[in-house]
Amino acid sequence: MKNSEFITGRVPITKEEVRAISISKLDLAQAKVFLDIGAGTGSVCVEAAVNYPNLQVLAIERDEDAVDLINKNIGKFELKNTTLIKGYAPLKADEINDDLGVTKYFETDGTIDSIFLGGTGGNLEDIILWSKNLLKEGGKIVANFIIVDTFNSALNLFRKHGFRNIDVSVLNVSKLEKLGRGEYFKPLNPIYIISCEKGE
Repeated sequence: MKNSEFITGRVPITKEEVRAISISKLDLAQAKVFLDIGAGTGSVCVEAAVNYPNLQVLAIERDEDAVDLINKNIGKFELKNTTLIKGYAPLKADEINDDLGVTKYFETDGTIDSIFLGGTGGNLEDIILWSKNLLKEGGKIVANFIIVDTFNSALNLFRKHGFRNIDVSVLNVSKLEKLGRGEYFKPLNPIYIISCEKGE
């Protein structure tokens, strides 16, 4: 999906090239439940929901502007398989509105197939440990970072907490733009992508 298909605002959007790689690494074809933590504009969870209509998609976001954008994007694409949870991860089941019908995924360990980590709000280790508990054995987690220090911290934490098949990529994308009478490739921020699986 192109960035232009999404309703956007002041909240940063995960760019389409980054989404393409991240969603591919999540292995959602056989997944039943997918969780997007720090969903931002909702571009990752919405694209996953559109491409996998039988997937139960959960999104967590705390920022009011971002929550508004996610709701607008869910509405635009008329998604019935996506539930937005307003809150600050890690969440406990009793912090989630029962009317949403998704508390069952947070009451028991090992209920989620794949997790995308887009934002941590400075709560990195707690969120990684929480994600490990939520994931099924062998479940996938993909995390994106633009800050090198945060990326290094996350990589060390995934290793420390027994995640396996850790794969790390850095994505450098440049877009063709006009410059005076000519054109040039304007570089975007490099994105560090970690994908791994829950180990024992």
